[in-house]
Amino acid sequence: MEFLTKLLGVWFGVFARMSVPFWRKLFQGKNLKFNFQYLKRTLASFVLSTIFTILLFPKLEFSPQGALNLESGFKLFCLTFAFGFGVNAIIIEFSQWFEKKEV
Repeated sequence: MEFLTKLLGVWFGVFARMSVPFWRKLFQGKNLKFNFQYLKRTLASFVLSTIFTILLFPKLEFSPQGALNLESGFKLFCLTFAFGFGVNAIIIEFSQWFEKKEV
């Protein structure tokens, strides 16, 4: 259950960061079109975040009893959500830095 909580937190964090520009553009009333660049970045974020979660959080303990209760599960979910959100933001920022621009 703890492993599933970690993965769901990371994946929801990646999805939340991916959808923020869409919701902003929708709120501003801009014309929306699908760009496959977002899909590639999101898939890279899913893969990298999952790998980093498996490597970084294997011994992370929130509950002294070893059992995952509501409070420790919520803390774990929030931590991994922020981790997934941050990794996706970093990948998007790096991809924009090294993007080829037309002159």
